[in-house]
Amino acid sequence: MKIIKNPWKEDFLSLVKESSKSIKITSPFIKNQICEELMKTKNKSVKIEVITNFNLSNIYNGSLDLKAIENILNNNGIVKNSSKLHSKIYLFDEKKVIITSGNLTNGGLLYNYEYGVYSEDKTLVKDVVEDFYQLSNNENTGKIKKSNLLTVKEILSKIPQQKKIILPKIDIKSDEKDDELFLINDDIISNSLKGWKQHVFNLIKMHSNSEFTLKEINYFENKLKEIYPKNNTIKDKIRQQLQFLRDIGLIEFLGNGKYRKLWR
Repeated sequence: MKIIKNPWKEDFLSLVKESSKSIKITSPFIKNQICEELMKTKNKSVKIEVITNFNLSNIYNGSLDLKAIENILNNNGIVKNSSKLHSKIYLFDEKKVIITSGNLTNGGLLYNYEYGVYSEDKTLVKDVVEDFYQLSNNENTGKIKKSNLLTVKEILSKIPQQKKIILPKIDIKSDEKDDELFLINDDIISNSLKGWKQHVFNLIKMHSNSEFTLKEINYFENKLKEIYPKNNTIKDKIRQQLQFLRDIGLIEFLGNGKYRKLWR
């Protein structure tokens, strides 16, 4: 075991190059520049799986590059979304691990003051691997598809780009949950969706609170039945659309049939 401090990019790429089977990463923020280097360095046969925090706010502010996600998917990688993710874990062949504060960005690997540990301890690595699989297979963790990226691109393309204004720093007490929400006009999202996705989204946006339940959405089953009279699996279709909205970073699964909007 050894301490990992910045810069540790060379250590990271060396471990990537040495990997022969798999690379597994959890990182809320990912930038395409380091992702490009990862893909060029790794052996083509090495499978990569990344768990990130895929939401519109992270993508809009540039913390998470859509190009990076696209890059991973185009190289037969797997990308999953966990809305509560804050950990940064790097597993190599399920035999070596780096646990650190650094994201998969040049800032995280080069410029910021990050701190972590590298280990090949079998017991420790085994525990981290088990935790990774538990998070990856959690019912609240979504799998990102290329089609999700197209929808997100369409939504973001309709948002006017604003110039950054530097303001004096003022300490303001606010609800941490509200800080995570993305400010966007409902109509921009709705107009970027079609069919079932649009109808279910419109039902959610009618809810005045940020949190809602599956039971509350299912209450509108008869309304959807009027639109789709030949469909006898309305509730299944509702759950399917909720999964889609989670996978493009618009809602969060809280468990036990509870959800939360990630926009306002």
